[in-house]
Amino acid sequence: MLRARPQTDARGIAKAATRAARRCCVTTKAKTPTSRHAWSVRDAEDLIRTLAGVLSARIVTSADGGIEEIHVLTSESVPPKQTVRNVESALLAHLDLPVDHRKISVAQTSQSPPLQSAPESSISLVMDSEPMQAEARVIYHSHRTETEGSNQLRVTVTLEWQSDTYEGSSLGADLPKPRLEAAAQATLRAMEEVAQAAAGHMARSRHPVSLGLDGVKVIEAFDRKFCLVGVHALTGRDILSLAGASVANDRLDASVIMATLQATDRWVRGRLT
Repeated sequence: MLRARPQTDARGIAKAATRAARRCCVTTKAKTPTSRHAWSVRDAEDLIRTLAGVLSARIVTSADGGIEEIHVLTSESVPPKQTVRNVESALLAHLDLPVDHRKISVAQTSQSPPLQSAPESSISLVMDSEPMQAEARVIYHSHRTETEGSNQLRVTVTLEWQSDTYEGSSLGADLPKPRLEAAAQATLRAMEEVAQAAAGHMARSRHPVSLGLDGVKVIEAFDRKFCLVGVHALTGRDILSLAGASVANDRLDASVIMATLQATDRWVRGRLT
């Protein structure tokens, strides 16, 4: 007797196929785009101005806020290609802001900019709440240069503050640039003596003042020569960059001393009052 084969249940086959498809299927979730750090044009421009050799920077944006152009003015100390790479790296590392290098244009100048056009982040000014009396200023008294050893000289600068005199000295090579740097260093040492003496008469203690020379340079502008002096002022954990200028005359060392005084006098007096 022949037995009939059971018929396959069509619905069962369909359900099994559906379960197998679900097991094999891989569900892909859409990735949520990563939000970038918030940035502003001013933040980006200020960051670019801190890069080596950069004198000024300007960013042009589109209607939707994207960067269209970046214009950078630099000195001749850094090649343009290196400046472009520096701008790209700085914006990406600090602001998480990628920029196509073709949007960055660099212009170079051999002239130093006027002091008032320097970025705010590189020069800190201490403004007095009230005008200082004339006798409260630190005044240049005198200076002398003495030969010391072979091909070396010592510059000694004397400053006057509130009828007292303070001296500072520095040793340098008997060459034009080291001679000017020694004059600036001696002025800074004398200014530190002023600050230390004044702090000793104050009721409350303060962090000691330390002044470091950033550089001395003689430039030509407006058909005349100027002495520029850069100074780092350190007190506690704060580091400020100061700058001073003076018209260069026949005695360049005296002009450097006056430029160094202009850079430091107001800041030091602001700490003595």
